[in-house]
Order: sequence, then structure tokens, then C-alpha cells
Amino acid sequence: MNPRLLQLARESRGLSQSKLASLAGMSQAALSKAENRLSTLSHDKLAIIAEVLGYPEDLFDWPDEPVGLGPSGFYHRKQSGLGKTSLLRIEADIALLLMQVRRLEASVDIDPPFRLPILDIEEHEPEEAAAKVRASWLIPDGPVPDVIRAVERAGVVVVRRDMETPKISGLSVRPPNGLPVIILNTGMSPARERFTVLHELGHLVMHLIPSDDGEREADRFAAEFLMPARLISPYLVGLNIQRAVQLKQYWKASMAAIIRTAHRLGKIDDRKYKSLQVQMSQLGYRRDEPAEPPAESPRILPEMIDLHRGDHGYSDTELASVVGLRLPEFRAEFGTARGLRAV
Repeated sequence: MNPRLLQLARESRGLSQSKLASLAGMSQAALSKAENRLSTLSHDKLAIIAEVLGYPEDLFDWPDEPVGLGPSGFYHRKQSGLGKTSLLRIEADIALLLMQVRRLEASVDIDPPFRLPILDIEEHEPEEAAAKVRASWLIPDGPVPDVIRAVERAGVVVVRRDMETPKISGLSVRPPNGLPVIILNTGMSPARERFTVLHELGHLVMHLIPSDDGEREADRFAAEFLMPARLISPYLVGLNIQRAVQLKQYWKASMAAIIRTAHRLGKIDDRKYKSLQVQMSQLGYRRDEPAEPPAESPRILPEMIDLHRGDHGYSDTELASVVGLRLPEFRAEFGTARGLRAV
């Protein structure tokens, strides 16, 4: 048994030691000692714990060493306002997801056409970093047609997961021995999701070490990547709600992001900025903006799954075992069998 996997499995279900011990019919002391490598649990006890948690028993035998969330998690722990249990659950979920991606990745050759650079924030302003990444990925002037596709062409896996809270839009991890991963919370509008992907890309590119102003820097990176200042600036002078809708349709950026960019670039003053914010509230656009762009779809992970099903001949039951899930949860998280397609 890998005690760290036992702890992660428990935390991913949002259970404390005392709660899991109670549900499994054992003492908290026994569970605590098992998680801290001071004692072992019998096969029968592990089987009961696996049943309570809804995981296959094999998960507890994985030798994998979990990794933390890095800078992205550092920012959210400081600013999300989530309770300890919720944060532990999200971090455990992501740690397990990274192991799952690494296990699927081990049997697939992935050779992205572009690379994910590292640009130290101490040496590059966020706008400069965004411009350099756009240039290195050969993205032409104008809107980015498909943001998720752009980052996945640099080997970044994009995954959607329900984080069970609206306080976190996305997280990103650059594990030492695997593909970088961006995790998007479900339920976001397409425009907000595009910005979130690029915000997390900013963390991956600029923040190997957390920065004091990291969230604001990632926002600036995302805004510049999505709508470069030299291209959009002439259209932000005298910005109003109608123009914001038109610009959104072209740039596929949210009206809120366009208004913030206009204010940051000095194209509208504080008074105009506040007026636009009031109008957005009165029109209900803070919750539901008009003119949303089409939703974008991650491809790397679904194609890895399809490759295992097709070329490698895995059944869904076998794939569920590979990623340490029971079949119903595997199908809910990774999708049921689709048309087979090799990559």
C-alpha cells in the first residue's frame, strides 16, 4: 500500500480522517497511523475503505509520487477564500488527475510542433512575454481562432473538471516528468474560458517561482495574448457597450476583459470605466454576456483515450483500471467510447 495514495483518495472525496474511519468501521488512530507509514492495514480493511471512497483497490498500490499545484495553487490558496477541506479536495483531485495523464501518456508518443517556453517575469513584462509566445507559435496578427488548440499544439493538456466551487476558474501544473496541464472549472462561458486558458498559460510561462503580483501579471499576459494592445488600441477610444459587443465578436474576448483592457491602456478614464461597469450590471451582462463565441474543445486527452481504445485495443474497463477509477466514474470523467481515431 502507498500511504500517500490512501490520503489523496480520502481528500479527493472531501472526507476527514475521522469521517472516513467512522464510515469504514475503524478507529481514526489506525487510519492516521496507516497514512503516516507507522502501520499497515489489512486487505479486508483496505477493501472496505476502497468501497467507501468509490475507488478500485489497485489505486492504493500505485508507486506514483504525487506533485503539488506549484505557483498556480500558491495563488489560489492565498486568494480563493476557500476552506481547508475544499482546497484539499481540489488539490487531491488534481494530483490524481496528473497521475492519470502521466499513465495514459506513457503509452503514447506526443511530439508537439511548438514548445512551451519559460520567460522569467523578472526579465520580461507580461505583455512582452505574451508577444514572444505568440510569435514563437507563429500566431498571425488578429484574434486567436482557437485558444485551446493553440496551447495544446505546444504540448499542454487542457482538461475540464467540476471543482464544485465558482471561486476557482482554472489551475495549471508543470510537472517535472510529464506534460503541462491546464485544468478548467466547468460552467464558464466560452469567452471567459478562453481568457482563463491564457491566464494559466501565463503562469506556466512566467511563474516557475511565484511572483508577488502573479495573478495580475497572468491577467496582463492573457489580455495581450488574446487582443494585442497595438492592434486593439485604436478601437478602444470612446468605448461604449455597443462597441464592446462588436469587439467581442471579433476578438472572442469577453466584454468585461475588453473594458478592463481599455481602462488599463488609458483609452477610457476612471469615470467612463465605472459608468460601463454600471451599465454591464444593469443589463445583466455581468452574469450573462451576449455574443458568446463558439465553445472550444480539448483534443489531446480524448485522442490519447481513443488511441488506447483503437490502436492498443483497450476496453473501457481496462482503461478505468489504468487511471485508477471505477467504470462509471471513468466514463463520466473521460467520456464513453466514441468513434475510434488514432493520432
